[in-house]
This record gives sequence, structure tokens and C-alpha cells, in this order.
Amino acid sequence: FVIKPTKATFYSLTSVMGNMASQCLPQNALAQVEGDTGKIPSSGLQDTLDEERSVALKAVLTACEAARRVQAGLVSEETISKDDKSPVTVGDYTVQAIIIHALAAAFPAYPFIAEEDRATLEEQPDVLAKVLRFTKDYIPEITQEGLLSTLDKGSNEMVSARRWWTLDPIDGTLGFLRRDQYAVALALMEDNKPILGLLGCPSLKLEVDSKPKQSLSEITEDPIGCVLFAVKGQGAFMRPLSINDEIPIRVSTKADPQQIIFTESFVARGFAHEVNTKIVEHLGVTAAPLRVDSQCKYAMVARGDSDAYLRLSSLSYQECIWDHAAGAIIVEEAGGVVTDWRGKPLDYSQGRKLSANVGILCANKELHPILLQTVEKLGILEQK
Repeated sequence: FVIKPTKATFYSLTSVMGNMASQCLPQNALAQVEGDTGKIPSSGLQDTLDEERSVALKAVLTACEAARRVQAGLVSEETISKDDKSPVTVGDYTVQAIIIHALAAAFPAYPFIAEEDRATLEEQPDVLAKVLRFTKDYIPEITQEGLLSTLDKGSNEMVSARRWWTLDPIDGTLGFLRRDQYAVALALMEDNKPILGLLGCPSLKLEVDSKPKQSLSEITEDPIGCVLFAVKGQGAFMRPLSINDEIPIRVSTKADPQQIIFTESFVARGFAHEVNTKIVEHLGVTAAPLRVDSQCKYAMVARGDSDAYLRLSSLSYQECIWDHAAGAIIVEEAGGVVTDWRGKPLDYSQGRKLSANVGILCANKELHPILLQTVEKLGILEQK
């Protein structure tokens, strides 16, 4: 399942090569996005989403660069030792502002459901000042009120539009603060189902070697970073942050449940850990899990670095839609299957939460039915 990029597997996203700075980091680049494709073609998914894909990719690339700059400028040994989460708060708001600004300019008819809102930021003037300073590096003309108004575009509880965006600006708070794994997660929805997904993973290398790791911190020395993305019906791809090429990605083809490499949270504890342990022991799994924060777990499955990702925080917990929409479509387009623990498709029509679903079960096509059968056999969803 090791990805070994070669020149033969690369094909150019555009005809011009260049590093990310020259592509998308000029100060006025995002402000100059033009065009309005708010009208949706009657042909539905016959629309290739080329423009949405292009603008969204540029926005996520820029957001990854901004997140790295916030992390480098604000995360220190002192903030780590004091358990100070303000750096990731600055990163969250900065990334959300950059992405919404770009997408709203290009597609004004598409509303947003995003994690952050202006009200919470207004209560933190010191954080607001830092967010405005970092955001101005990418959108020089933005004012404080403009920043807050941009952030507020993501505060919808539900939307009636056929197409809309959902965004988690920085998924993986602890990973960000540890200088480990985190993700910028963006998805375009149509009829409440993801049709375009992007995962920006600024600290994730292009490949994981075949030796299982207890932590991705073992493979992120001199991290290169990457973005994974997929359009419905067009497959899944990965590109480095700094090179304008994309690599097709596929899930693993492993069928032996004893050989499953699970992807789990960096810190395994509580109900979720207990449930996963029961499944591992029942199947006789011998391989160590790959531990990673954030939606990078979906990236691990989509690339074939791991074979399955199980998430069940509790039987009553309702997942946020922005935590799964992007990762789910990328895994599905890479050949995998994503459902809840009952085998039901994820239902994004209920607002900001996946309130009609219980947990997340993500795996390749060979292992997914085996895992569902194991959940049923162990009676996990019947526990009180």
C-alpha cells in the first residue's frame, strides 16, 4: 500500500509548473478571483466542477500556508506547556476567512456551513487583532468588520440552496498545537451530498513506509505537506503543497481482517478506545494501529496507508458534518466505503450535525462488510 510517486504517475494539473508561493500567495491573489458560477447546470454532475475545483484548491493551498505561518509564529514550548489553545484559535479564524472570502467571491450563490462564527471572536479582542493581522497578509484590503462579516457567512444552521460549502478550517486542535497532524477540510455539497472534497494536510508526507508507526510524528521530519481532493465520479488525487502535480490515490485491497491496519486517534481513551479494542481482539488483528489526529485519518485510508478508520465516541454523540464530508468523498472516490455503524449512508441534510447517524465506519470494500458484521455480532450498538 506504499505510494511511490514517479514521473510516470504524475500528470500536470495545469501546464505551468511552479511552487505554491508563485501560484497562490501573492497578497491580492484571492481578492482577484473572478467569475460567478452560482447557477447550477441542469445536467447536475455532468458539470465537471472544474472551476469549483480550481478555486477551492487554490484557497486550500493558501489556507495551508497561512496555517503554517500561524503555527510557526504563535506555537511555542511555552504555549504547549501552558496548554494555551489560542494559537489554533487564531489559525481557525484566519483559515476560515481566507477560504470563505475566495469562494464567496467566485460563487456568491453557494452558502456556507462552517465551524467558526464572529460572535465568539468578538469576545476575544486580542485574538481578533492577531487574526486580522494574519488575514491581511493574504487579503490586504480586508477591514475588521469585513473580516467578521466574512466569518459570519459560515454561521448557517441549515441551508436551502442546492449547492453549499461546509468547512472545518483547522481539524485537529491537539495535532496543530503539537506541531503534528491537522487538516483543512472543505467540501462542496449538492442536494446535501458531497460532490467535491479537499483535505489540506500541511504536515503530512506523501507516503508512509510499510512499517507500521505508533505515531505519524515518526514520519514528519521535514514535512512536505499535501492536499487530497476528489470530485464525484472522477476519482481521488493527491498533490504536494509545493509542486503543481497530482497523483491518483486508491484504498488498499487487503481482505484479511487479521492484517488490518486501523487508523486511530493519537490519544486513544474512553468509550471509543474500548470499542475499538473489542473489535481488534475479536478479529485477531496483529498489526499496530496508525495513530494520527484530525481528518488525516481519512487521508490514511484513501492513500492505502491504513485499511480502516472507526469512530464511535459514544452511542449518543452526534458528529459535525464538517468533520467528515471532505474525508468521506475522498475515501469513496479512492474506492472505499464510508457509512455509520449501522451501515447507513451519512446524512448531511439535518443541519450542522449528522444527527441521523451513529459513528463512522470507513474502510476498503473488502473489509467494510466484515467490520459491519463484527459490530453486529458484538452487539456494540445495543450497549446501554
